[in-house]
Amino acid sequence: MTKSKGYIAINDIPVSIMLVNKQGLVLSHSPSVLLLADKPIPEGSNIANLFPALPFKASKKERSYTFEHSIHGKKQTYRANVKPVEPNFFLIWIENITQSSKVERINHVLVKLSAIGLESTTPESFYQLMQAELNTLFDAQNIYLVLFDKSRQRLNLAYVSDTHTINSDYPSGNTFALWVAHRGQGVILNRQQMNRLKSKYKLGFYGPPALCWMAVPLKTQNDIVGVLAVQNYQNPNAYDHNDLEVLEFVSAQLTYMIVQKERENELKIAKGKAEEADKLKSAFLANMSHEIRTPMNAILGFSELITRETISSEKKKIYADYITSNGRLLLTLIDDIIELSKIEAGIYTIRRQPVDLENLFTELHQFAINEKKRQKQNIMVARDINVESRIAYILADGERLKQVMLNLISNAIKFTSAGSVTIGYRVPNNATIEFFVSDTGIGIPKPMQEKIFERFRQVDETAHRQFGGAGLGLAISKRLVELMGGRIWVESESGRGSRFSFTLPLIIPNINKSTRVVQSTKNEFKNVLGKTILVVEDNEANINYLRDLVDVAGANCLTAKLGSEALKLLTEKAIDAALVDIQLPDIDGLELIKKMKGLHPSLPIIIQTAYTPSEYIDKAYAIGAWGYLTKPIKADDMLSLLNELFSSNT
Repeated sequence: MTKSKGYIAINDIPVSIMLVNKQGLVLSHSPSVLLLADKPIPEGSNIANLFPALPFKASKKERSYTFEHSIHGKKQTYRANVKPVEPNFFLIWIENITQSSKVERINHVLVKLSAIGLESTTPESFYQLMQAELNTLFDAQNIYLVLFDKSRQRLNLAYVSDTHTINSDYPSGNTFALWVAHRGQGVILNRQQMNRLKSKYKLGFYGPPALCWMAVPLKTQNDIVGVLAVQNYQNPNAYDHNDLEVLEFVSAQLTYMIVQKERENELKIAKGKAEEADKLKSAFLANMSHEIRTPMNAILGFSELITRETISSEKKKIYADYITSNGRLLLTLIDDIIELSKIEAGIYTIRRQPVDLENLFTELHQFAINEKKRQKQNIMVARDINVESRIAYILADGERLKQVMLNLISNAIKFTSAGSVTIGYRVPNNATIEFFVSDTGIGIPKPMQEKIFERFRQVDETAHRQFGGAGLGLAISKRLVELMGGRIWVESESGRGSRFSFTLPLIIPNINKSTRVVQSTKNEFKNVLGKTILVVEDNEANINYLRDLVDVAGANCLTAKLGSEALKLLTEKAIDAALVDIQLPDIDGLELIKKMKGLHPSLPIIIQTAYTPSEYIDKAYAIGAWGYLTKPIKADDMLSLLNELFSSNT
C-alpha cells in the first residue's frame, strides 16, 4: 500500500494491527491479520466482513471490545482496542485473550457452582444449574452425567440436557462412559475414533452419535464415582486439549459437590421413608390395639356373663359361640403377625406337594359362600375355572396357595356390598398358572395399588375407616407368592371393582408317587377308648384342657409338668401315647423325645407346640415323633389324630 497523508506504515509490525477509516474500510494491516482473518484481504475490504462479531464504531474516544471469532472451526476470544489517530482514521490492535478469558470464566463458574451447591435443594436442580454454567465454557449441544450404582456393576443416568430428544433409557451394558470410567482418564473423540472403539470394545452410545465427544471420570480421593460428558453434533473439532484440561479441572471441583448432593438426597429419601414408617407404625399400633381389644372385650365380657346363674342356658350357648368366634378372630390376627415375622426373618419353608385343583376350588367356593353369609353381603359367588387346560393337579404348597386365595376372597367379600365375587384360574402359557379373585366392589385408587402390598398398609388409613383389619393380609400374600416362585398384582378402578391375580410355576406332579392323604373319621373316637395318654405340659390351664379332652374320648390321662417327671412315669406306667410340649423348663424338646424313645422305642409321640419352625418339626420327626398339633389345639383335631393313631396300630 502506497504511503500518503494520513496513512501509517504498519506492514512491518508483528502484532495484529489494522488502520481503518471511519466507514470501516481496511487501509493497511500487519501480516498477522491475514492469519487471524484466515483469508485474503483484498483492497477495499471492510472490517465488518473480516470480523463480523467486532462491533466497530467511529468515535473520538479510545474504546475496547471483546468478541468471538472462529479459526479453522475453533472459536476463540479476542479483545480489540480502537484508538482514533486522526479525525477520520482509527488504529485497531487485536489480541487473543482466549486463555485469560477462559481462566476468568472458570473462576466465575467455580464461584457460581459453589453458590448453587449451597442453594439447590435437590440433585436435579443442582445439575440444571451446573449445565447452564458449563455451557459458558464449552460449545455443547449435550451434557450428561452418569453415576455408578452401589453394586459398581453399571452406570446410571443422573442428568441429561440435550438439543435432541432422547427417548431411550441409558444403556445397561458396556458404554463409552463406562469405558472412560474404567480407563480412569479423560478423552476427546471424533466420529471415526468412536466408530473404531465401538467396534473394538462393543460399546453402546447414548443418544445420537456426536461429531465430537469429550468426557472425564469423576474422581474422589480413592474412587471413581461417575463420568461427565459433553458432545457436539455440528463441529468435529469443537474441543481440544485445552478444553479437556478445563473439563478435568472443573470436574475435580464438581465431584465433591455431586457426591455431597447425592448423599444429601439419599439422606432426605431415607428420612422420608423413616418418617413414613414411623407414621405407619403409629397407625398400625393404634389399629392393632383396636383389632385386639375388640375381640378381647367380647371374650372377657361374655366369659364373665356366662358364669352368672341368672343367665339362661340358651343365652349361655350364644355367649359361648361369641367367645369362640372372637377367639378365632384374635388367633388369626396373632397368626398373621407371627407369620409375617417368620417370612421376614427368612425361616419360612415352602413344602410342595400335589394339589387337586378341583377339590381346592370346591373348598374355596364353599368358604366364599359361608363368608358372604357371615358378613351379610348380598352378592353372588362364582367360579371361573379353565377346564380346557385339562390340568387336574399341580405341584405347589397347597396350604400356602389356599391361604393366599382365602385372604383374597375374604377381602373381596368385605369390600363388595353388591354384585359378585369370582374366583378361578387360567393357564396363560406352558410355564405358569394364574389364579385370580375379582369383585365388583369399591375398587382401589391408582396411587394405592402398589402400596397395599406393603405391611401395615390399607387403602383407608384414617382412624374412622369403615373396614377393619390389621393391614397384614396382602403383605403376607405377596411374600408367600414370591416364596413359591410367583408374583402378585392388582388391576382396579375406584368404584368399579378389583381383580387380584398371582402366578405360580406350572409344575405337573406324578400323582402316582404322591404322599398318603389322611382320611380322618371326625367325631368318631372309638379307637381311643381305654388308652392311656401321657400329657407333658407345664401350663396348668392347658393341662386341665387336654386332660378333659382325653377324658371325653374315654381314655385315661397321666400328666407331667417337667421332662424328668415324664421320663419317670414311662418307667412306672404302661403308656400308649404321649402329647409332649417341646418347650419345658428343664429340658429341650428334642432331647426329651430322644430319651423317651430310648426308654420306650415304640411309643407314639405327638408334639404339641405354640410356635415352632418347620425345620424343628422335621428334626423331631427324624428322631421318632409321630405327629404334631399346633396350639391353640382344637378338640376335634386332637381326637381325630389320636383316633387315626390307634386305628393304624390296631
